[in-house]
Amino acid sequence: MDMSAEAKEIASPDEGVGMPAPRLCEVCREKAVCYRCPACELRSCSAACVKVHKVQSGCTGKRPRTEQVAPLNAFTDNVLLRDFGLLEEVDAAVDRAERDLRIREEEMRLYQPRRHKQRIHLARACASAERQTRLILAPFAMTIARENTSRVVDGGKGRRKGKGKGKGKKGEQEKPAYIAWRVDWHFGHCGQVLTDKNLPEHEVVGRVLERFLNNSCAWGPTRHLLAPYVEHGADKLEVFLHQPRVKEPELPGQAESEEEPEAPEASEAPEFTEAPEAEVDTLSSAPWRLQPQAESESESESESEQSPGAQGQQQQPFVRLDKLRTLRENLMDRVVREFPVLHVALPQELSRFEAG
Repeated sequence: MDMSAEAKEIASPDEGVGMPAPRLCEVCREKAVCYRCPACELRSCSAACVKVHKVQSGCTGKRPRTEQVAPLNAFTDNVLLRDFGLLEEVDAAVDRAERDLRIREEEMRLYQPRRHKQRIHLARACASAERQTRLILAPFAMTIARENTSRVVDGGKGRRKGKGKGKGKKGEQEKPAYIAWRVDWHFGHCGQVLTDKNLPEHEVVGRVLERFLNNSCAWGPTRHLLAPYVEHGADKLEVFLHQPRVKEPELPGQAESEEEPEAPEASEAPEFTEAPEAEVDTLSSAPWRLQPQAESESESESESEQSPGAQGQQQQPFVRLDKLRTLRENLMDRVVREFPVLHVALPQELSRFEAG
């Protein structure tokens, strides 16, 4: 009887004899472990302890894809399958990247030799002596470059009746080439942007504006979209060309001349010359220590007086166009990024565009 009672007492769950002690969390040392870190195999009890472990040790919590196996007999089938899976994932990633690149190239239409030649021809035509327009071409991968439909239209050879002796003889005359611009017309008061994808440069700006107000555009009616502009009429409207900010190139000697003189080091003490005894009283009473500051203030005032003139020479973001002239005449000596962007202003909006 005593032996059986003693055995029951030993095997009773209340005492916990014969069962392994629970492993405590290696972070807080209070609760039993529930999680194991895949990277360093540290045992933790909760998500809070997992975060503390990552912060303290800098562990990523991700299982290492490759790890050194030594000695050679430790290279098991599991390690082989792990390495083989890694190589398959790398192969799939390379194949996926190649397919995505081909799809992107087709969507963005990057490799177009014909379009590239057209853009070069357009830039040369703008830089000619008869136009003198500074055209800035963006990289072809950008949306503004891919949406630009501006091109140089060759006039070709037109036939006309010649002065030959025989009947039916006809001569040939070459027509001058012109630029067909893509032009964005911004009507800010209505929140409308109308795009003309093939506007010849010899068109008068005012006449083109009247087309929008009179429903005479080739692509459809536009009068109902521009009610405030229709009420004022084309005569009271003004057209402004947006000018992108362009940094002028610096001359080689200009950068050296504009460099400010180096300030004296703090260790070097300024030198003061002793004044004569007769002038000691006048110097002590005068604010001689403030003279350099007064000179600097006078210099700053002179610079501020010159600043309005310098600001006037700066490039304005908007330039008023002459509605009685052609688009080609209005773009002379102007800067255009890819294609002209025109803003139509109501009479009450002129101050906003003129002030820049």
